[in-house]
Amino acid sequence: MPFNIDIVTWIFIISIFFVISIFLTPRMIGLQARMGLGQLRKSVRELEDWAKESKRVALRAITKHGKPRRDVEREFNNFLEFFAIAPVSEDPVGVLRRLEHVLDVRKKRFEGVVARLAPKAEPEVAANLEMTFEGAMASYSLYRLVRHFTLLAEKTKSYQLVMLLQMQLPFLKEYGKAFVDATKTFVAGKPIGDGVGAMTATQLIGKARCLEPVENTIYAETKFDGRKLLVVKAKGPGGRVGKPGELIKRLITQRKVSRIIMIDAALKLEGDVSGQVIEGVGAAIGGPPTEKYKIEETSVKRKVPLDAILIKESFKEAIRPLNKRLARAVDVAAERVKQAVRERTKPGDVVIVAGIGNTIGIGQRTEELPKEFPSPPEKKKDELESDFLPLR
Repeated sequence: MPFNIDIVTWIFIISIFFVISIFLTPRMIGLQARMGLGQLRKSVRELEDWAKESKRVALRAITKHGKPRRDVEREFNNFLEFFAIAPVSEDPVGVLRRLEHVLDVRKKRFEGVVARLAPKAEPEVAANLEMTFEGAMASYSLYRLVRHFTLLAEKTKSYQLVMLLQMQLPFLKEYGKAFVDATKTFVAGKPIGDGVGAMTATQLIGKARCLEPVENTIYAETKFDGRKLLVVKAKGPGGRVGKPGELIKRLITQRKVSRIIMIDAALKLEGDVSGQVIEGVGAAIGGPPTEKYKIEETSVKRKVPLDAILIKESFKEAIRPLNKRLARAVDVAAERVKQAVRERTKPGDVVIVAGIGNTIGIGQRTEELPKEFPSPPEKKKDELESDFLPLR
């Protein structure tokens, strides 16, 4: 009999706990959701402050070259939500040609807006102002996106949506701060981490004469160990990426090219060391696939091998001022290019060397390269994109 009483007692206690949990669990979830929403609102305010700071930096830079701030601000606000619609991809025939057309029209619109708002700006400064627009727009778009989902979670009382936003917040805030820094860097016209490929190309050009057969994209012919190097990069020192694919396509059709070597920045993984130079094969170029397609298509037709030399860096480093560690990596990349030319080509060959990336602050000659670079920022203990010593 006592044994039976113990079982009944335990069943009664468990039942009470079960009933209590049924009533308390929804309230606990609701409490967690309210706490999460409080954190999200705080983060939205931070992103809003960064977006406003980016806007102030851009407006201050634009008003130095033309119209009064009141006139500039009105059109600037209208342009902050400017967009480009990608072409239909369900019928893939010619989709990249259509995409290139859309991107060309988009660029012309940016150039037109900068010309109206800053009519006194020199061409290189105007190119930097276009990049400043991009930075401010990215910061504003990120703020609007996070605000949208925060308000949607609050309106629908969706705990799942709150959790998803909370999980993504560390990354989103890193991007938001990086966009502000990028906007300030564009205004100053300083080279950024994404310019490592262009900077490597300038080192290889030396004092050779540059030609511009494609708008905003130049090349120079120089010699190295009995080979002819056709060095390609975007025109600097304004903020441009040019059309390296179009220029490489033309050069391949005009010359008997033996090899193509491309240098670009590469997004490092968490734990990788920034500034590490790695090698591979293929067309090393990011962004929209239009230029990459031209390089791949032409190199396949002409059976020209493609080599890729990449410099690892984080997303933040790519849009922030070029630091000393990445500047040293540029010297290493230039030596890797020379080594590749010696080992994979023979005297008399014509080799295309393409430095890919944004050429802001980077001219065409070595004397136009910056001489001083900031030190890499010190890493905090639990900061994202931390570095570890490479395995040996």
